[in-house]
Amino acid sequence: MPLAFSYLRFSHPDQKHGDSIRRQTAARDAFILKHGLMLDDSISMTDEGVSAFHGDNSTDDRCALAAFLGRVRAGQIPPDSYLLIENLDRLSRDHIRAALSLFFQILEHRINIVQLVPEQIFNHDNQELMPIVMALMELSRGHSESAMKSERIGRAWSEKKR
Repeated sequence: MPLAFSYLRFSHPDQKHGDSIRRQTAARDAFILKHGLMLDDSISMTDEGVSAFHGDNSTDDRCALAAFLGRVRAGQIPPDSYLLIENLDRLSRDHIRAALSLFFQILEHRINIVQLVPEQIFNHDNQELMPIVMALMELSRGHSESAMKSERIGRAWSEKKR
């Protein structure tokens, strides 16, 4: 039975008290049941209050995703496993080249990436163009949304200071 690793992330600590975790775990559990996978929860795969806008979640060793990627690179995560994420913007909201690089690094290590909402399986051995284009669009959207929020918040703080 293939292994599934579920990565949960939300950007602001206040979201811990909202619906973020329940929503992400419900989608994960439904997918695992539907596809007959076994959830491996032996390592922490939750980044609470960690932004993915500058890629910290994938590069800072204190973050769950960075630790998981280290295990992937070290060969400690079996090939053909599944990395489950609610949406690709949970993986990265970094600029598109960095986000795509991360996406392809995971696939190159023979780990499948699953976007739960909308459901899309990015299989490591699929060479078709359309799934790559779909990933490009989702990752680009995530970065654009974060960039817009960052700009708006920055302007609001500037106005408050004035």
